[in-house]
Amino acid sequence: MFIQNSSYKQMYGSSDLYGGTNNNAVSDQDISNSATKNSGTQSFMEAAKAIQEKAPNNTQSTYLAKHFDKAEEIAHESLVSSSHKRGSREYNIEMYREMMTNIVEMPIEVEIAPEEMNQALLFNHLGLDFNEYKTVSVRSELLTMLEQKVEQDSMLIRSDKAKLTAIIADTQDRLKAAQAALLEGEDITERLQDSKRAIYDSYEQLKLGKVSQRDLLSVL
Repeated sequence: MFIQNSSYKQMYGSSDLYGGTNNNAVSDQDISNSATKNSGTQSFMEAAKAIQEKAPNNTQSTYLAKHFDKAEEIAHESLVSSSHKRGSREYNIEMYREMMTNIVEMPIEVEIAPEEMNQALLFNHLGLDFNEYKTVSVRSELLTMLEQKVEQDSMLIRSDKAKLTAIIADTQDRLKAAQAALLEGEDITERLQDSKRAIYDSYEQLKLGKVSQRDLLSVL
């Protein structure tokens, strides 16, 4: 499992799970230069990857907030029969599991910004689904937002947050691998299903919700 090599092994240390963003816009010249440069020695697929790295990364927008709120709404609906009181530590731990799986599998309404049109056209030229490619990026952004929510949750103890952060990082790694596979023309449906199953497996593996002696010491 991916989680075995996750950041959970360093949960009591400090690490930066996510890199910076790249806000360079994509222009017609970018596509022309990339295609020309790669036509002799590299494939158009590699050119697409190069251009994608220059694509804008819009976070915390109303668009993302809408999907994030939807994932949380569905999570609460699925826990309506939970034995735990809403807002309690145990309930929130369950809620984050449901939110993660919702983010991985729920429908995403992709919006293509004007500055992304050149990239979308290149993907279309290569026979690739840009909407699906961007959907994976949106799912990863939503997981980043979820991580922030976890960190701000006053009901969780330190080890809860570390374990949840590890699962989020693992899921993002899986999404990154799925996105790379998509660029190779692979149907990633099964990969997304595997990511969902891995979230539940990780909850069991990391014993989320169970308090150990070390957990108790961490809150002192």
